[in-house]
Amino acid sequence: MSLEASPAKMPLFGATLAIIFRWYNRELAILSRQKYISAIILILVCTTSLFATLAVREAHDLQNYMGYVAENGKSALFHEESINQNIATRLSREFYRRIADAPPDDTERAAICQHLETEGGIYGFNLLKKNRNNLDGTLQTRNRSCNEWGGDIGALSVIHTAERAAQSKYSFSNYTGYRFRNIRYYIDLTHNYIYINQPVNTQNYTFSNWLVGNNGSINIARSTHTISIDDNALTDLLTGETTLSHIYQDGYTRNNIISMLTPVFLGDKVKGILITDINIDDLVVSFNTVDRPLLWQFLSLYVTDNGTGSHIVFHKPYIKSYALISYEDSLTQYYTLHVKLDAIYVIIANLWLLLLYLLGTWALCRYAHKQLIRQTLLSRDNVTDAMTGLYNRKVITPELEHKIRSLVDRVIPVTVIAIDSDGLKRINDSLGHHMGDKVIQMLGMALGNTIRKSDYGIRLGGDEFCLVLIDYSLNKSRDVITRAQEQLLAIDTDKLVAFSWGAYQLLPGDTLEVAMLKADELLYQHKRSKYPERK
Repeated sequence: MSLEASPAKMPLFGATLAIIFRWYNRELAILSRQKYISAIILILVCTTSLFATLAVREAHDLQNYMGYVAENGKSALFHEESINQNIATRLSREFYRRIADAPPDDTERAAICQHLETEGGIYGFNLLKKNRNNLDGTLQTRNRSCNEWGGDIGALSVIHTAERAAQSKYSFSNYTGYRFRNIRYYIDLTHNYIYINQPVNTQNYTFSNWLVGNNGSINIARSTHTISIDDNALTDLLTGETTLSHIYQDGYTRNNIISMLTPVFLGDKVKGILITDINIDDLVVSFNTVDRPLLWQFLSLYVTDNGTGSHIVFHKPYIKSYALISYEDSLTQYYTLHVKLDAIYVIIANLWLLLLYLLGTWALCRYAHKQLIRQTLLSRDNVTDAMTGLYNRKVITPELEHKIRSLVDRVIPVTVIAIDSDGLKRINDSLGHHMGDKVIQMLGMALGNTIRKSDYGIRLGGDEFCLVLIDYSLNKSRDVITRAQEQLLAIDTDKLVAFSWGAYQLLPGDTLEVAMLKADELLYQHKRSKYPERK
C-alpha cells in the first residue's frame, strides 16, 4: 500500500462531509449550547465511525495483499521447479543422444582423462580452479576410473546452457524477470560422481555426503537422508517424481536451505539426480514486493518445516515494532509460509486517512462552534429585514466592526457599496405604495442573489441599501453591480426599478461607519451625474 490516498475512498469521505454540513446548515439555526455539545458528540461519532470503517478496509486490503505476496512467491518457486525439471529432461536427452547417436570415442575419452586432477583422494576436474573451457563447474568423485565417466563430461555443459535458456518460447510462464542464482548438483548414480554448477575449491570443501560409497557406489539412501529426504520421498524420486527435502543446514553454504530433487533418466532407468538448492537469496527473489518497495522494508517472511520445526528466515523488517498483520499459507505438505507486516507500515500507509480524520473532525467542530456564536448573536435581535430577506440595520454591531477592521489589517480587501432606489417617491405617488414596496422587494432580491454568503446585504431603511463585500477590491465590486442589473432585467419585467450607487474600499484605519458615509457621498455624486436637475 504506498504511503499515497486512495481515489476510490476520497468521494466517500467528501460525500459524508457534505451530508453532515448540509445537516448543520439546517439544524444550527436553533442551536443552543446543549445542542452544540450534542453536535460535537455527533461529529465525533460520525467521523470516528467513518475513519474506523476505512481503516478496517485498508487493513483488509493489506491482508489480501499478503495473500498476493504468498501466491506470487509460490508461482515463482513453481517456475524454478519447472526450470529444474526442464534441465533434468535436457540432461536425460543429451545422455541418451551421446549413446544412441555417437557411440563412445575412446580417443576423445583418453584426451579428457589425461587432464584428470586429484586432490586429497578426490578425482575430477576444476578441483582447485577452472582449467577446462568446456566445463564451468567442478566435478568430484572417488571413482578413479576416468574411462567410465569421462564420456559424460560433454553432456554436463547442458546444465549451464539450459539455465541460460530454461524457458521455452512456447511457455505460458511470464516469470522472465526472476533471476535465480541456484547452486545445482548433478549426482550420477551410474558412475558415482557429483558435478556442481560452479567452481568449488576442493581443498576447502568436499561433498563427502554424496561420495560415500558401498563397493565404490554412492549409497543414495544414506546420502539423501543427510539432506532430510525420508524413505517415502526417496521411493517417489527413484520412480520418476520430483521431490523436496525438509529444511536442513547445508554443509557447503552453512545456511538452512531446501533442496529440489529431480531424477535424470537414461532410457527407463534412473541414471542420476539433479538437485537444486533453494536458499535465502532465492526466496527473496521469489517473494520480493517489487511493486511496493516501501512495504518490503517492513515485511517479515520465513518458511517453517511442518515436520521438523526448522525454519528459514529470509527477510526481516528494517525497523521492527509489532506484527500487526499476519498471513500464513501452505507452500507444500512440508512447508508453511509466514508473512508478517509491521505496524509502522500500516501507520505510514494510513497516515493520510488519519490526517483527513483529524482535519475533518476539527473543521466540523470549528464550523459548529462558529455557527453557535453566530446564532447566539442572531438570537439577541432579529437582524433580518422582513420585506427583502436581507439584513437590517441591527446587523451593524461592534462585532461586525471588529471583524471588518481585522480583515483590513490583514490586507484583505473590503468594499462597501451604498445603493439607493431611483424614483421611488414618484412610483409611490403614481402607482401606489404597494408598487413602491414591490420595487424595494425586487431590488433587495436582486442584491441578495448577487452577493455571496460571506458578504453582507443590508437594508438600512426605506429604499436605502448597503453591501459589505468581503475580499472584494473596488474594481471587482463593479462586477456585483453588473450582476445586480442583470438580475433586475430578469425579474423586473415592468422596468420599474432603477438605482444609483457608490462604492468605497476601506483603507487601514477606516471604520465601517466612515466607509458607509464615504460610499453614501459617492452614491449622491452618481445620482447628481444621472439627474443634473438635482445639482
